[in-house]
Amino acid sequence: MDEPVLPSHRMAAVLVGLLACATACRDAPTPTLVRVREIRRPMGTYMAITVYAPDEAAGTRALAAAFARVEQVEAAISTWRRTSDASRLNREAGGQPVPIAPELAALLKRAAAVSAETDGAFDVTIGALVRLCRRTWRRRRVPTPEELSEAMARVGHRHVELSPDGKQARLAKAGMRLDFGAIGKGYIVDQAVGSLRRSGIQIALVDAGGDIYAMGAPPERAGWTIGVRDPDRPTEMQILKHRLLVRDCAVATSGDYEQFVVIDGHRYSHIVDPRTGQPVEHMSSVTVVAPDATTADAYATACSVLGPQAAVAFAEERKGVEALVLHRRDGDALARARSSGFDRFVLTEPAATGSDRDKP
Repeated sequence: MDEPVLPSHRMAAVLVGLLACATACRDAPTPTLVRVREIRRPMGTYMAITVYAPDEAAGTRALAAAFARVEQVEAAISTWRRTSDASRLNREAGGQPVPIAPELAALLKRAAAVSAETDGAFDVTIGALVRLCRRTWRRRRVPTPEELSEAMARVGHRHVELSPDGKQARLAKAGMRLDFGAIGKGYIVDQAVGSLRRSGIQIALVDAGGDIYAMGAPPERAGWTIGVRDPDRPTEMQILKHRLLVRDCAVATSGDYEQFVVIDGHRYSHIVDPRTGQPVEHMSSVTVVAPDATTADAYATACSVLGPQAAVAFAEERKGVEALVLHRRDGDALARARSSGFDRFVLTEPAATGSDRDKP
């Protein structure tokens, strides 16, 4: 769902800052590093990259290279750019195979793997279903059973055909539509991180609409802090439910507390279960910590679909993955479920205003 017609469901789910406590001084003098930051708007969202470099010129060059790589990837995977490989693949659904860039081939392979391991709770072929829900919800109604059945017939990662060499792809059913809203931003974060490393950067924070990778730790600090918003007060930007201390890992949050519709007194989440076509209920947010941003992004949405207990069990089974689920049923108070290793990232809970944090 990277189309700019709706804001990302993670656009304001995560606030980012720097840890305000210093680490112990090193015996050897630490080289002076310069902090350089730039913001652009790829994939219909904001992307902020902060680096620490030997000098401003080196940092600026590294940022330029990273954003150039993001632009290259976006030209292949964006479903709202008509000229992209992904958009061409959508238009040719049901027809002949379409030549695709290596970036799109890699993303399709990763998406298929996540679909398989989540038993379909995650699926990038959900585009036809998402489009149906948007259209009917704008008219203040829910899809009819017939409409839902027709859209669901076009959903299923098994209908994506990728050539053995990865140079061509085909959507087997007419009307199918790829939607990378639950994995695309994480993927461009990882591509930016790879570019920064090739430029010699060792300390950076890459944030694409709330999908984040923390590389290293800022000078004289133990890591980066990631503030998780309080779903009970989503409009109050500085009100945090948790602060996480992270380094050399990714964090992504999927939440339905900002994007939803109310029709005939019933609340419908914008997160839809690809297996049933029904909006997810009783979920407020899922925060996932993972080794890379692509994984964190995809798992956060999959865990939202799986539900609290299944989401925690899913995270427990995967090395380097932790999950925090904030959820409620009807008018109940917000409840919390988390994997066994999640608390090692928690600094304070809850944090009141975030006034001690610096913008990255």
